[in-house]
This record gives sequence, structure tokens and C-alpha cells, in this order.
Amino acid sequence: MILSYKCPKCSNSRIAGPHKLHAYGHLSMDLPGSKTATLESFTCASCGYTEFYVDKKGLKNINKVGRFLEESSPKSHFSSGRWCLSCGSLIFEKSQYCHKCGARVD
Repeated sequence: MILSYKCPKCSNSRIAGPHKLHAYGHLSMDLPGSKTATLESFTCASCGYTEFYVDKKGLKNINKVGRFLEESSPKSHFSSGRWCLSCGSLIFEKSQYCHKCGARVD
């Protein structure tokens, strides 16, 4: 969205943002060692689709101390044994939504 200036859902070009997200300061990701990454959002003014991006300092922190999915051992992150009924993807453990299509997976 931020590179194409178009919504990936409806192709509208009216994109609002960046907006800082607030939750006692900025909404942020907790990373090991008390590091954080502040999130910014961009929203389509037509359909409401929203994407989140990490600011530059946060991206540096993620690359320094973040946890990464290993393609060679994906089962460690998908130990739920549940599959998305919408797209068939294996669901992350404790997730309520599919990471591929966004469908709720109660």
C-alpha cells in the first residue's frame, strides 16, 4: 500500500496515514531484552483496509533481537494442529485469525 499508493483490496488511491497507534503511548511490539518497535498505520479511505508498519528504529530492533520464523521448522510455530476453513493454511498456535487470509478461526 505505501509503495503502490493503492489499496490492495479495492485499488482506491486515497490512502490516509501514517498514523501512530496509541495505547499508553504508542502501540508497540515487545521484543526480547526490553526492546520495542512502534507501529504506524495506513488506511484506505474507501474500504477501511489498514496496514501496519514498524518505524525505522523499531525495524532496527526487530533485526537485532526479534524472533523469526524458520522455514525449515515451521511446526514449532504452528503446533495448534488447526487449519483455516477459508484458505486451508495451518494456523499459528493460540491465534484467533488466519495469518494468510485473515479469517476468524474459533
